[in-house]
Amino acid sequence: MAALVGSADIYITPYCHEAQAVSGTLAYALGAGKAIISTPYWHAAEVLDHGRGLLVPFESPAAIANATIKLLDDDKARQAMRERAYLYSRPMIWKRVAQSYMGSVLRARVRPTEPVHVGFAIQTSASDAQQRVVNA
Repeated sequence: MAALVGSADIYITPYCHEAQAVSGTLAYALGAGKAIISTPYWHAAEVLDHGRGLLVPFESPAAIANATIKLLDDDKARQAMRERAYLYSRPMIWKRVAQSYMGSVLRARVRPTEPVHVGFAIQTSASDAQQRVVNA
């Protein structure tokens, strides 16, 4: 998959529904510094903000075609988009993610925390308005 995404000049992700939470191939495209066109599903709307990609309406092949032509006709804009996508993705590469996790583990070893007891009120019965605190 990485080879296919890596070989693309423009990556297009036309999901049909806004509630698409994530896209692994979109993450690959960002990491590869690709020009990206997408429908505005949640994940894409977040990561393609600030000129890292172009958003087009759902179920609009004409909008996808127009955005593609726009990017193919404007080398400077396409390259700028690619650079923004690439730079944005740097904290997400596996090496940096692993370093971040390792840092968290090391900090936890140096400064262990005390157990946390959270209390919350519950009603003891439907007819009884009294509440008591329960530790979770």
